Amino acid sequence: MDHVLIVEDNEENRTLLKMLLEVNGYRVTVAGDGLEAMDAAQRDRPDAVVSDVLMPKMDGFALCRAWMQDAALRRIPFIFYSATYVHPDDEQFAMALGAVRYLIKPIEAAVFLRELREVLQQWTGREAPSQAAPLDELASHALHESALARKVEDKVAQLEAANHKLRESEEKYRRIYDNLQDVYVETTLDGIIVEMSPMVATLTRGQVKREDLIGTSVDVLYADAHYRDTILEAVKQRGRAIDVESMFRNRDGSLVQCSVSATIVRGADGELKIIATLRDISGRKQAEGELVETENRARSLVEQWFDAIFVIQDDRIAYCNPRFVELLGYASAAELIGMGLLSIPAEKDATATAETLRRLFKENTGPFSHAFAAAREDGSIIDVELKAVQATYRGRPAIIGTLRGISQEKHA
Repeated sequence: MDHVLIVEDNEENRTLLKMLLEVNGYRVTVAGDGLEAMDAAQRDRPDAVVSDVLMPKMDGFALCRAWMQDAALRRIPFIFYSATYVHPDDEQFAMALGAVRYLIKPIEAAVFLRELREVLQQWTGREAPSQAAPLDELASHALHESALARKVEDKVAQLEAANHKLRESEEKYRRIYDNLQDVYVETTLDGIIVEMSPMVATLTRGQVKREDLIGTSVDVLYADAHYRDTILEAVKQRGRAIDVESMFRNRDGSLVQCSVSATIVRGADGELKIIATLRDISGRKQAEGELVETENRARSLVEQWFDAIFVIQDDRIAYCNPRFVELLGYASAAELIGMGLLSIPAEKDATATAETLRRLFKENTGPFSHAFAAAREDGSIIDVELKAVQATYRGRPAIIGTLRGISQEKHA
């Protein structure tokens, strides 16, 4: 069974490579750096060594030079297996030191195993070839320093590229952060403000700047403590508060209606904190108030209108005004709500009227009209004219119309 020494400082990489070799019939010894590898090889000589380059204490290049200077070890083939030193000059330096292969990660397992088998077949039982032009100490040191310098340059270039991307991300974040319409707030769990976006100046009509609030208690944001308590309770129970209405008090005593959303997160330092957004909803609340007022005025008008008005939804009466109730002789609208409109026609022509109304409701968007005899609550008959149109009621399709008594017109 061939014995392979793995030299790799990354534990995960070392373990994966060891498993790959063992499952393919090799005996494996592992080392975390060059010094450990030299000790391990002296105790139990391998048939081949597979070494990373970048390692602490003694890197792969230094290990390979020391390996080749040992009369017993230099007969054992040395294979480099690196993901960091990938420049052609690195490979040339490695081969000049005496390595027989320079493999660059990642490569497929089958390729790696094939290369290892070829090396073992080529060198087993044979003397390692003498180097055509062995590197002296000075040349080896210079090439080693050059390889290290290249790696430092690569790392610096990578760092600069990463820093450039980071600066771009920070600038993008800052633009978004500074122009965010909502006010962003970060607090400790005990309510001390640690960050706040500049939009707080807009929220407070210029009375407060972010610098005025950082380091102070979040209590200064609320007109009353119960607003804060409501939000904290929602965060504790559900992990977050979403669109909770609150009231912010300005320094001049004026109030700003806000919507607050908050949640608990863990910061980069591992500490828990609360992040929240405050949105000025004064305009929205004003619009909602105006809408309610408009709806109330419209309802009042409908309630007092001299025509009987109704709304049909899902084939049943969803609303009717007092005149509709009065026309059909009922005591209250509650008796009519939920009743099918098609149950109103008098028995003598109920079938024909019902069919006509179904067809009109189905085929016409309106306006359309139809006259028929209706049965009042007391059983009396009244001639009526229905006028209706398809519309929307409370966000859903409906039929809205009027019902007018025409008995006197027919008898005239």
